[in-house]
Amino acid sequence: MIKFNNVSLKFDELVICEDLSFELNQGESLCLSGPSGKGKSSLLKLILGIIKPNSGQVSINGLELNEMYIGEIRKQIIWLPQNIHLPVNSGNELLDLLDCDQNNQNLYHSYLDQLGIPVNGKDKLFTEVSGGQKQRIVLAACLSLDKPILLLDEPVSALDDQSIDLVIDVINSLKDKTIVSTSHNMKWLKHCSRIIEL
Repeated sequence: MIKFNNVSLKFDELVICEDLSFELNQGESLCLSGPSGKGKSSLLKLILGIIKPNSGQVSINGLELNEMYIGEIRKQIIWLPQNIHLPVNSGNELLDLLDCDQNNQNLYHSYLDQLGIPVNGKDKLFTEVSGGQKQRIVLAACLSLDKPILLLDEPVSALDDQSIDLVIDVINSLKDKTIVSTSHNMKWLKHCSRIIEL
């Protein structure tokens, strides 16, 4: 599903990775771990094609990540960034922005329930809920799009232990999804199939 072949990425003197090779199959979860500033988020942006490697090749579902296939590849991916700055004010507005159909909306409400968001939480403005609730509302919206690849940048950074457990339970239920995340949270790391330490 996701393959890195001798990928090197660096910014000036900062080396993110050198000759990194791995293959992640459908249904597996990989966590990129390490201290802040090591470039974990940059590797997610590399998978999205936002930045390019200095050398090596990335392929997604058999397609080489390049200008010819980037559009097709991005259709398969949901990205949850670490810092969520959205041009909407609530979960309901987010659904409208994503142009969700009825099936997606049903999934969204199901995920909200599983993630412990109160019934009225989805209707509140983002300014009226905690950072952790906003993070879970946006995660529910992302999951409702039902795409095969999830890129999750620090998905539990704003959550307490109980909320982390809820997120992990939901992620563990997604048996057919391929997930690449960044985190240094020990609970999150324990549930991942594989870990790459940067």
